[in-house]
Amino acid sequence: MLRIIKDKLNSNMGKDVIWTFSLQIVIMVCLFGTNKIISNRLSIDDFGQYNVIKRSVQVLSSIMLAGVGIALPRYIPLYKNNTPPRKIKPLLSASLIYVLAISLIVLLSCMIFSDQLHSIIIGKDNNLKLYHIALAYAFILALAQFLYAYYRGIGNFKIYNGVQLIIQIALVVPLIILPILTITKVFFYWGIITLTLVVIYLGKIIYDNSLLSFTRKELSATKSDLGTIVKYSSSRLVADFFLFSLSAFPLIYISNFGGLQHTAFFSVGITFITMTTPIFSFMGIILLPYVSKAIVSEKLEDAQVFIRKLAIIYFATAIVATIILYIFIQPLTTLFFASSYIAASDVSRIMILSIIPQSIYLLYRNPIDAISVVPYNIVILGVCLASIVISFALSSTLTQFAFAYLAVSMLQGILSWLTWKILSSNYLKRR
Repeated sequence: MLRIIKDKLNSNMGKDVIWTFSLQIVIMVCLFGTNKIISNRLSIDDFGQYNVIKRSVQVLSSIMLAGVGIALPRYIPLYKNNTPPRKIKPLLSASLIYVLAISLIVLLSCMIFSDQLHSIIIGKDNNLKLYHIALAYAFILALAQFLYAYYRGIGNFKIYNGVQLIIQIALVVPLIILPILTITKVFFYWGIITLTLVVIYLGKIIYDNSLLSFTRKELSATKSDLGTIVKYSSSRLVADFFLFSLSAFPLIYISNFGGLQHTAFFSVGITFITMTTPIFSFMGIILLPYVSKAIVSEKLEDAQVFIRKLAIIYFATAIVATIILYIFIQPLTTLFFASSYIAASDVSRIMILSIIPQSIYLLYRNPIDAISVVPYNIVILGVCLASIVISFALSSTLTQFAFAYLAVSMLQGILSWLTWKILSSNYLKRR
């Protein structure tokens, strides 16, 4: 048994798992540190608004990325393992063109409809400068996600995780050295830091893949690949929008329903969840290109066995993490936020139970995208988003909002598990 485990760990995928897991833990610690500093240096209302903007920016950046975050990790392995192998240069150029075009449309729409979107994106603040900074930061994050998708696709998980870690550490710097911290300053300096690093790494990708010069044949291939990307990614764009809206909608709704203080308290529970779930999502980072490669090689059975074993580990880890957070929620809230947020402990206890079903969703969402061009994740996330909107409309207290969030998370996990079981079974029957 020890020999088998050792062989698995020494394999290329085993090394990727260890490297990714280790650095994602470090990134998670950095996120805890970031929230600790911000929650202590901002007022409760400002911390509530910070979380509204953070979630809104994530939704906007996911729309700007336009599903390419899933497309590149799927198609790059398919192209490279094709017989004969296909060049990825046209695919990369087509993806970048698509992201820039969608980003331009989103930014123009946000400027034209600023009166309607202003309060949704940055909360009940008429700060036009902060609104523009939030839009710019969303675009920068979309470019950063493009980098991550590329490195996932080529299987370079050291750089994939390394870039994330460098950016995350760099973001802590202005929080420490600025004598006076405001929400505007936080997102402004975060945008400058992230943009600088993105330009460096994106420039390297462009140079390494010769994306500034094309032959007539490559231009024709780019046009063809653009069609492929648009067809596959456009539907995933909706899925990404639904996914990030699931975490953004509760805060936006509560900020308008009960004010920024209620938002700040509710965001404590969401923050615990979003800083714990990367432990589970890290494997999906590797699973998408892995399952795509398994499909090309007609070895889906091996992928199924691996995923089943992983599901047991995920479930056990999620239970342990949930128990620890549930029991020590008050001291952990004081440690990672501030003592003034202990009032949110009861609500947080309810919400952290969502870690278990969300870990199941995070396990299966990438294999679902790898095995099928049909965007089944859109259906899952669409049902969940509609459910949370309805359940929140029927709720009136933070406790009720927390139970609604938990119920939707359970629905999300169950639907993902059922979808993978059906798709993988049908795929093997067709062979």
